[in-house]
Amino acid sequence: MKLPTLNTQILLGAFFGIVIGLGLLALGKTAPITQSSLYVANLLGTLFIDLLKMVLVPLVFTSIAVGVANLQAHKQIHRVWIT
Repeated sequence: MKLPTLNTQILLGAFFGIVIGLGLLALGKTAPITQSSLYVANLLGTLFIDLLKMVLVPLVFTSIAVGVANLQAHKQIHRVWIT
């Protein structure tokens, strides 16, 4: 079985997200399913952002270290310190 293309998956995800959001809106803010859905969405969103923050610092450090190593390998390290 062949999976749909990435564009199709993104459009389906956006469509289902809108449908679920409108369904929760129709139920009202005080419905238990709405409250629990908002709690889970907030938890997952916070977790995702925190994981991105954890990955960001090592990626930036590694990028700078590799850039400096490449400059040194090409005998151009002095250009970084002059400018």
